[in-house]
Amino acid sequence: MVRIMKTTKEIELSIIKKFKKKIWRPFTKAINEYELIEDGDKIAICISGGKDSMLMAKLFQELERHGKKNFDVVFLSMNPGYNEKNKQRIIDNAKHLNIPLTMFESDIFDAVSTVDDSPCYLCARMRRGHLYNKAKELGCNKIALGHHFDDVIETILMGMLYSGQFQTMMPKLHSTNFEGMELIRPLYLIRENDIIHWASYNELEFLRCACRFTEQIEEEKRQKAIKESGNVDDMSNIESSSKRKEIKDLIASLHEVNPFVEKNIFRSVENVNLKTIIAYKDDGVTHHFLDTYHDGDSLFYGSGISQKFDGQDIIDKVQTDLKELADEKYKDFHANLIPEVDKDRIIGVRTPELRKYATQFAKHEKDALTFKKHLPHDYYDEMNLHGFLIEKNKDFDTCINELDDFLEYVDNWATCDCTNPKVLGKCKDKLVPHIDRWIDSNKTYYVRYAMKLLMTHYLDEDYSIDYMYKVAGVESDEYYVNMMQAWYFATALAKQYDDAVTFLTEKRLSKWVHNKTIQKAVESNRIDKDTKDYLRTLRIK
Repeated sequence: MVRIMKTTKEIELSIIKKFKKKIWRPFTKAINEYELIEDGDKIAICISGGKDSMLMAKLFQELERHGKKNFDVVFLSMNPGYNEKNKQRIIDNAKHLNIPLTMFESDIFDAVSTVDDSPCYLCARMRRGHLYNKAKELGCNKIALGHHFDDVIETILMGMLYSGQFQTMMPKLHSTNFEGMELIRPLYLIRENDIIHWASYNELEFLRCACRFTEQIEEEKRQKAIKESGNVDDMSNIESSSKRKEIKDLIASLHEVNPFVEKNIFRSVENVNLKTIIAYKDDGVTHHFLDTYHDGDSLFYGSGISQKFDGQDIIDKVQTDLKELADEKYKDFHANLIPEVDKDRIIGVRTPELRKYATQFAKHEKDALTFKKHLPHDYYDEMNLHGFLIEKNKDFDTCINELDDFLEYVDNWATCDCTNPKVLGKCKDKLVPHIDRWIDSNKTYYVRYAMKLLMTHYLDEDYSIDYMYKVAGVESDEYYVNMMQAWYFATALAKQYDDAVTFLTEKRLSKWVHNKTIQKAVESNRIDKDTKDYLRTLRIK
């Protein structure tokens, strides 16, 4: 039976129609949840010719069509020494899928063909290095690889069973050899069976592993099958030597007993409790449970000596620690950004350092809770630390209660904007009533924070024009409320243009917010030149 590939348009429609739930949504969820794309990125979409990387290329094209054009891409393919038939298949598939390939040559297959020890590992490392080099040469700051959900969970089990370590593929990571480059894995949450289904549904045939080493093994298996059974098609008695294949089979057998086993393996690396781990490594340093076994729960306990301290001692300890982290130049610089805060109340701790401190502080739960109860804090840096501690909440209701207490004392835009608890984004339906409550409060930073949440969480998959009306309905004389209102609509113009632009054409915003929205939109890299030119004509004089 002759397979007839579907048209490019049909293939593209299948992604957002038939496979919306299984492929498109997990793709966009990974992009958002792991913050894989940032404004101004130039990403090399690395295409090997297999089903995973070809699908990834189409997903990025679809992302561009859905108003997410705040980044650039290059569809990068390397020929490590494929035979002409395999190379041509990649070119033909890319042409049919309307993927503009940038292909370059290398001699990796020749280099590893004589290696007996771990040729696949060496090949993978060399391919990665060549891709980084070429991507950097093309001005990219990220490379995207097509590893999927099943690759992730297989890696977890392979590490445990064959290497004696607990780790996984990360959704993104910084390159250690190529400064300024990152690797991202946008298919992180997509199941392999769904990718196979997509390819089969669209009558697409992609390369599997096309290296000479694999071809040699397959030929040896074929010859063995002929020798043992006399039938070239009978290879049922030939077992794969691949460790990953063994893990695939193991997971499949476990799935028959427990259909949730794959998700549970994945969740195991999200729900690690360091208090129940004998030892772990951080930046090459091993931390053993006995290191802190006698330290108690307090910041002040050490060497097994138990003491009790009141709330003021906790505050004094935190202030002392923060002053040791102070950077005077940063203090002077930052004071100019938040003129509403007295400079004497700014210690000058850089945000990355403050976040690291918050992560360590949060491990001392009782002390952190005591600190959060002592509001308002004396210093701006302490308020930001408080916000970062709130971010550590895994429970939605606890997070909301702490935000209610915290926002009452927030007195500047920076502290308001830097507090971003992830649990809120995971409970969007439950969050809406609290957003309504904060907007209706008429308190400056409650209102600003509520609009920021609408901008962060409700302009993409959970978008509704009702939220846009909610923000437009805010009337205030407060500068920082109006600035957030303009920021919201400038972002909305990049994400939900057709609805957002009507608020300008119909002049539903105050004159100041209206013009500030246009100014911020024109400054954005996510809006094209023609649109910017049109927006300029909408300014109110």
